[in-house]
Amino acid sequence: MGRFGILSRIALIVTAALFLGQMAVLLSYLWQSGRSPLPPYAIADRVVAVVRLLDETPPQARQQVLDVANAQGFGVTYGPGIPADFEDNLSISRLRVVTQAKMEDYAPGRIVRAGTRLGQEDRRDAFTITFVVGLKSGEVAIFTISDETTLRIWNVPIGFLGGLSGIVVALLAVLAVARETRPLTELARSIDELGNRVEPVPVKERGARELRTLIRAINNMQTRILALLTNRTLFLGAVSHDLKTYLTRFRLRLEMMPAGQHRDRAVLDVEAMEHLLNDVLLFASESTSTETADEITDINEALLYCASGLDDVSVDLSTTPKALTARMPRSALCRVIDNLLSKGVRYGHHVRAYPERRDGVACLVFEDDGPGIPEEDLSIVFEPFFRGEPSRNRGHGGTGLGLSIVKQILDAHGGRVVLSNGDTGRGLRAMVFLPLAPASATVTD
Repeated sequence: MGRFGILSRIALIVTAALFLGQMAVLLSYLWQSGRSPLPPYAIADRVVAVVRLLDETPPQARQQVLDVANAQGFGVTYGPGIPADFEDNLSISRLRVVTQAKMEDYAPGRIVRAGTRLGQEDRRDAFTITFVVGLKSGEVAIFTISDETTLRIWNVPIGFLGGLSGIVVALLAVLAVARETRPLTELARSIDELGNRVEPVPVKERGARELRTLIRAINNMQTRILALLTNRTLFLGAVSHDLKTYLTRFRLRLEMMPAGQHRDRAVLDVEAMEHLLNDVLLFASESTSTETADEITDINEALLYCASGLDDVSVDLSTTPKALTARMPRSALCRVIDNLLSKGVRYGHHVRAYPERRDGVACLVFEDDGPGIPEEDLSIVFEPFFRGEPSRNRGHGGTGLGLSIVKQILDAHGGRVVLSNGDTGRGLRAMVFLPLAPASATVTD
């Protein structure tokens, strides 16, 4: 049942309850039927009992017997012979045989005839069984047994109405539960969106009191998370600003020192520290980015723009013949392209980049000829500050935040990135999947 939603589970529970209820009624009926005669035998016994009374009652007192025998759905009259319009009906032969057997036990050789007819009684159609049974006096008793013995409402058996009303009530209950659980679905959707974006996704408070309390708590939690992330960014920005001030002073002092190997190494360390601070600040700012995902960017144009500052010899670009646009801000897409191109150039000697349309999404492919990434590290390479050894280390100037920033940007705008090693065992292939914008969309500058 783990793959069923709450509405499906409730529907299954209601259906199972109705089924078990019907089974309980059926088993009760079968159990009771095993203790008492079956309906054909009960009808035959009643017919024989009335015939016996009529045989033993003087003609002047027979009306009292008829008054007692006549009940709803069971009528008795008598006459001199079989009615002229009476016809046998073989469809109830079993009932006739049972009644004939009962009569043989009481008075062998008596006439037993059975037929059916549709009659109009009280403006309602009633299916009627008619028995003609001979009396000792030579007359015949005419029994009229209709299905009015079943209690009816609007000429429909009450059992059928009960089952139908149970189904209707169950459907209404499922619809009511669906209406009550709709806020849960919206709440789950908003929480899922919150995992890919920073700004709160407020959910309308409705439903049961406990559900409204839960929605209110989650809305407040979203606000607090945004406040915490904002404060973290402000804190990192302030620390970065202060550290850059001290690093600038330190570098100025280094520049005034006599040239030498130690001074050059110290300058490189300062530059690495500045680069690390910039990456940390960018990583933090991306986590609180509020850029709208409704902006449309031309992928070909963004790729050419980002590659224009790199060495043309080490980067091989190709574009699609037709315009290919993505639903993503241009600045965010350029940061993704810059990170992947720079990593390809840093760890390899040649990078090939090209966009394409694949399975209804826009795809950017980056392939380098570097050492690649060990297979066991492909699942954790997006973790902040992760650097695979021995190829991807600080000696190449990396901080371990580049791929984390790429993934964070793509998650925030509905994209994703997939890394794999080359077919020859060397090189890394990065495939960036972006939400495809409609052809009629206007590109944002």
